[in-house]
Amino acid sequence: MTDEIRRAQRARAQRDASTPPDTVTFPATLCQLLDGWPLYWNHRERDLLAWSRSLRRDGLPRGLRDALAALDEGTVTAPLAAALAEAFAEAAADTRLTKAVREDCREHASRCRLSAAWLGDYDCAVRAMHEADVSLGGSFDDCERWALMLTRTELSYVAHQNLLGTHDPQQPVHRAVLRERAGQELLAEAEVTRFWAALDRGESRSALRGAVRRGPVRDDTGADPRDPDFDPLDLGEAEAAPPAGVRVAGPLTHLADTRAGPRAEFRDVADRVLPVTPAPDPQAVHAALLRRVPWAPALADAVAGDLVGAPYARVRPLLLVGPPGSGKTSAALALGEILGLPSTLYGAGGVADGMFGGTSRAYHTGRASVPLQAIRRVGRANVLVVIDEGDKAATGDHNGSLVSTLLPYLESTSARRLYDVYLECEVDLSPVSYVITANELARVAGPLRDRCRIIHVPRPGREHLAALAPQIAEALCRERGMHPSEAVLDAAEMESLRAFWRGGSLRELTACVAVCLDSRAHGPRH
Repeated sequence: MTDEIRRAQRARAQRDASTPPDTVTFPATLCQLLDGWPLYWNHRERDLLAWSRSLRRDGLPRGLRDALAALDEGTVTAPLAAALAEAFAEAAADTRLTKAVREDCREHASRCRLSAAWLGDYDCAVRAMHEADVSLGGSFDDCERWALMLTRTELSYVAHQNLLGTHDPQQPVHRAVLRERAGQELLAEAEVTRFWAALDRGESRSALRGAVRRGPVRDDTGADPRDPDFDPLDLGEAEAAPPAGVRVAGPLTHLADTRAGPRAEFRDVADRVLPVTPAPDPQAVHAALLRRVPWAPALADAVAGDLVGAPYARVRPLLLVGPPGSGKTSAALALGEILGLPSTLYGAGGVADGMFGGTSRAYHTGRASVPLQAIRRVGRANVLVVIDEGDKAATGDHNGSLVSTLLPYLESTSARRLYDVYLECEVDLSPVSYVITANELARVAGPLRDRCRIIHVPRPGREHLAALAPQIAEALCRERGMHPSEAVLDAAEMESLRAFWRGGSLRELTACVAVCLDSRAHGPRH
């Protein structure tokens, strides 16, 4: 094996290990941004806000803390971000501060300049490009140098756009697309360099002819900066529209055409493109979940992250773990309502078989899998299946087990080509979302934990009463057939709830709200 091959193998492994994620649910650091990581939700303002709120402010000068507070309370703009960068730069030069604080401020200043560049500040874009260039000069690692070269070229595009005044703050920042364009630009420049270096060295005519035969290098990118209409941030055609639907099952002509058989049962599903619920706005979903489930912000972050760039409404498998009464099941069902996904609640407590995946028609009780039945009922390809009390499913496998049956449904690759024993054909259940609830994580089977993101749901506290009580009152009024106006709790009733419920189980709070509603039937409201 030659040294060149070894170097290529090491470079591929390093590139795969350092490839930035497609989306992030937390603000990236300065080093991560220089390596090409995306902005928080691909959004300029929210990225800067989330980053500033995550900072430790101990030891910072009073003026800098006031500037950060103003950022939290006001509208994020390019001048505000640039001013914050300058404030951090001044603090970095203040010798009265400790060395550690000055170094942090120097890094924070560079981070704010990047944000100001994305917000439309030309000077900050140029300075950020220069700082990437300086970092490039001090790097000796091939992978890191390539990432910094892409960042430098990408920032030159941003500066160009800011200079021309074509900046649109409403558009999301798709760094991956811009960096791909930057890579094409660098390859084109490299070809020009190789050709002229060979010409200067007086290499053979055959080598020059080979370089010329490759054609004009600018044709590789399809863009010419001499064109008056040239816009380096023009990403070409608009993004592809989300899919109109998904073909869940193919034709069922291999089945007997009987009046009550599976072919008749799934006639509206077979060989048809079923509609899908489009992906809602991640920010709106995040806000709605925080209103409905304010005591579990990790759930809102995870779901919103899944929706960024999603072709339709779908979340990766979630495992909600928390003590009894913490509202796990309610949170899962609220998630379905907010996403617009029809929900199916499957109780897993005591289940000691694999009938979740359906049964063959060789038995008298033959039926399709639970997700496929849900799809047939609502006529949509993306639905939500909530598996309640997943830690209480039986562990034996004499008649099959729920855990073993669930595993291929939770993997998108296998779910795309699942063999359904009832329909005797492959079905595509990849658009289905799954949420599993459990009281104790230790009792959840290891294979299930490996395939789910674990979200810990604590018990709600008294600070959440103002958001929870009206929701519970509305639900109770719907159950009892009462007028929606009866769900309004007055100040005296809210004060009574505060006295009797000090946080903890939602079941206890529901009982307290029910007492408030029942008391109205026996006398005037107090």
